[in-house]
Amino acid sequence: MTVELLETMETVSKRYAVSPDQAAELEVDQAAEELTVIWQRVTNRASSVLVTAPAGVDGWAMPVPHRPGWLTDLIVKDAPTWWLP
Repeated sequence: MTVELLETMETVSKRYAVSPDQAAELEVDQAAEELTVIWQRVTNRASSVLVTAPAGVDGWAMPVPHRPGWLTDLIVKDAPTWWLP
């Protein structure tokens, strides 16, 4: 990614609390108590979304590839207007 593209990037992030059952369903660290959802868009490119959860003793943000229905609903419901088609 070039500096010029970074200048045109729009990013919105939000954090959400998750229950131990939801963390288990997402197959993330059972100690994870929150998710971070990051919506991004760069001019002339498809919008994207990244979901992360803290993992390990240092709490590094690890991507969450699994998208159960409740998470997909949350992503779409809270997405910025520019992210939706």
